Amino acid sequence: MGRRGLFHQLIRPESKVARRMTAGALWNTLFRGTLAHPARHGQFPDLPMAVDEYRRKRHVERTAEPFGGPKASEGTGPQRAGMFVVQKHLARRLHYDFRLEMEGVLRSWAVPRGPSLNPVERRLAVTVEDHPLEYADFEGVIPPGNYGAGSVIVWDRGRYSVIDPPDTDAADAVRRGKLDIELRGYKLRGAYTLVRTHLKSSGAQASENWLLIKKRDQYASGEDVTATHPRSVLSGLTVDEMREAGELAKQVIADLKRAHAPRLSGRLEAKKFPLSLARLVREPFDSDKWLFEIKYDGVRALAIRDRRAVALYARSGAVITERYPEIALAFDALPYERFVMDGEIVALDDKGRPDFQALQRRMHVSDASAARRLSLSIPAYDFVFDLLAFDDFDLRPLALETRKSILARLIRGEGPVRYCDHVTGKGKAFFRAVSQAGLEGMMAKRRESPYRGARSSDWLKIKCPLVRRFVIGGWTDPAGSRTHFGALLLGLYDPNGELRFVGKVGTGFSAGTLEELYRLMRERTRKTSPFAKPRASEAPIPSRAHFCAPEMVCEVRFAEVTNDNSVRHPSFLRLLPGAAPEQCRYEHPFGARGALEAKPPVPETPARAAAPARKPAVVEITNADKVFWPAEGYTKGALVAYYRSIARWMLPYLKDRPVMVVRYPDGIEGKSFFQKDAPEYVPEWIRTERIYSEDSGREIAFFILESAEALAYVANLGAIALHMWSSRVGQLERPDWLLFDIDPKGSTTANAVRVARQVIAVLAKLKLRAVVKTSGQAGIHVFAGLKPIYTYAQARNFAELVARLVVHRIPELATINRDVASRKGRVYIDYLQLGYGKTIAAPYTVRPVPGARVSAPLRAKELRVSLDPGRFTIKTMARRMARMKQDPFIGALEDRQALEPALALLEKELGRAKLVS
Repeated sequence: MGRRGLFHQLIRPESKVARRMTAGALWNTLFRGTLAHPARHGQFPDLPMAVDEYRRKRHVERTAEPFGGPKASEGTGPQRAGMFVVQKHLARRLHYDFRLEMEGVLRSWAVPRGPSLNPVERRLAVTVEDHPLEYADFEGVIPPGNYGAGSVIVWDRGRYSVIDPPDTDAADAVRRGKLDIELRGYKLRGAYTLVRTHLKSSGAQASENWLLIKKRDQYASGEDVTATHPRSVLSGLTVDEMREAGELAKQVIADLKRAHAPRLSGRLEAKKFPLSLARLVREPFDSDKWLFEIKYDGVRALAIRDRRAVALYARSGAVITERYPEIALAFDALPYERFVMDGEIVALDDKGRPDFQALQRRMHVSDASAARRLSLSIPAYDFVFDLLAFDDFDLRPLALETRKSILARLIRGEGPVRYCDHVTGKGKAFFRAVSQAGLEGMMAKRRESPYRGARSSDWLKIKCPLVRRFVIGGWTDPAGSRTHFGALLLGLYDPNGELRFVGKVGTGFSAGTLEELYRLMRERTRKTSPFAKPRASEAPIPSRAHFCAPEMVCEVRFAEVTNDNSVRHPSFLRLLPGAAPEQCRYEHPFGARGALEAKPPVPETPARAAAPARKPAVVEITNADKVFWPAEGYTKGALVAYYRSIARWMLPYLKDRPVMVVRYPDGIEGKSFFQKDAPEYVPEWIRTERIYSEDSGREIAFFILESAEALAYVANLGAIALHMWSSRVGQLERPDWLLFDIDPKGSTTANAVRVARQVIAVLAKLKLRAVVKTSGQAGIHVFAGLKPIYTYAQARNFAELVARLVVHRIPELATINRDVASRKGRVYIDYLQLGYGKTIAAPYTVRPVPGARVSAPLRAKELRVSLDPGRFTIKTMARRMARMKQDPFIGALEDRQALEPALALLEKELGRAKLVS
């Protein structure tokens, strides 16, 4: 994404590409080669045989291309994910090579026009020979007279995972001729299909023709990404520039000579380049003599290259290169022999914002293999903001603006090393944008200042007011599946030296942080509260709190200060060892200003205007008359009205529960897409929760729908169906129910009812109460409420045994075989929907089928073979519930049943059926 990253989101919020691509996740450490030392044929006795064709076409003495290292372990099970790379190759004809890691090699396709973001475009992909894994790092020029002569860049790279079905082995899917994958790279994101055609290319060696097709999802776009993002994600060069990679360095050297930049002597060493540091000031300001940058919340790092591989140095002088292999790889790809660059290493959340807590998981890992494994899920980025040395020149005496103009020419990549852009003069507007984006703050720097290598007033930092330091004064007990403690009790000192309670923070902790904080607080336990007695206008201290000596300080981000002077929507950021508790001072309102070190070096400005009031949570419906169900004439407005009318009954099931929506912007006959990740433009009053996804390798911001207007909001987006998790935030690993999805595909609803009755009967034998609803289509959903104390695996295993017992009872009607063709008219009992991250249609959700059916809770007497699911629609459901006056499905939430007593009964039933010995 290069310079169109988070910075350009702030100054050009209309840029869809910038928003979409910032959060790209790179798994560089899957790549096993280096640019400096490509493996050569004959070095290793166990080279993979699959690349013999690749090596046959190349001569080791005539090309710098890698020839393959020792064969990578393929593991014992199916490979469902791995590295992908797209290389742009200007040979006789320009084309792109699309490569997927599988079976120890890079399976490869030539894509003449390159990948597309547009689902309408089907890009031809022609199979070529497998390449060694080391080829994923290769950039350079293949000399004339060699196979594939021309320039090559790494246009994109990242990780792919199989998505349909997710347990498919990638290589097996390729052999079958169709592979559905999700890409998570810098430029390519979301779902793609690779499908084989029946045609073959012409030539001496006929190759298979495939199609590479983008699926419709939130990443789909009409943008021509190959045109708008032509550069390498490593070197930042285009394929044309790669041919003359040294020319830019020559131009910069000539410019430095003309500027009379002083010469450097000796080696480039970190100790010779002390860092410039900033002073903290109170307010943002405008001045044409200053430029303004994002203040990144990460690890300060010097990148030094002295005709060798790049080394990264922390502020302390420690070498941290092996902690961030993807950053080192990108610096090594730069075509410059000597440089010293100053920057900040960060991890980014899915909205492109620095995530310090995620970065903490990488900050202290020096083992190379462990760092590579961690970078699969937490890619790091170095935002470079200053150039201290280049070639034999010392740039520190030059003006900052001159240094940055040269740096911008040198760093043009769209991968892990990125140029830190700036605005000039307009500090106040930029600070507002930074604050609204939820960032830590901004930097202000004098345009004409040298690089002083010390703390000075040439560099200033202005922090956003809603990140503060607080004293930790105690904790509350954990609830549910939370361990160690529930929340920290926060305090600030008032002018009289009394510690005042200002609220508690219970989110933002990792498992390791919970354990460490609990240990530290227990070591400082005290019987009495360290807080002063709250005033009548202040929030009360929790009655069952535990207290500790007020010796520790933490940093917390929060939305605002409430009327009782406590923090609203707080999130723990980090513990600050060594910070002075007495410096955490209370002001009124304390969230508006901190105790700061200095004033800005510009004239005082008028006080800020009061912040605008928060907009009311009322949704303005757009295109309400658009027809979503053509046969019935039902409109989007009718969909929104239904969700508002049914909210009273539906919301208890959605409370604290992650939701995935299925959007049909043009109605049920138009295109649709699943959306787990809430859009960036969601208003603040819509709750989202960030949950790490193993499948996606990143955090996803799930909707949590808590009000009628929240339902109306997603319906206004065209979300017809709402699918919910079976567990809640706070105990995501513990499902709230057993679940049986009775699927009559290839059979009838009447048979689904018969099977559902048997499931309910077996559960009754086990003394478990069940509730039932229609799926909204032809199927039936049977739920049995659970105490949220069991893992998904435990609940699913129990459900499987119940399903097997039902199949034993009615083998002519029921099956647990997922394959539709193998069911032979029988009804499928799907217990596999009960899993972490898996979803089921929520009670009362609308389904995208003719008639606008809904998933309707049923009374027991309504579960008859004559059941007609088509009776329950957006036009009938609200009236039905008004007549019933109670929810027949509420047992899914209120019947918190234990499995232990049922297990003994289940064992007896299985024994009678001779399903166990």
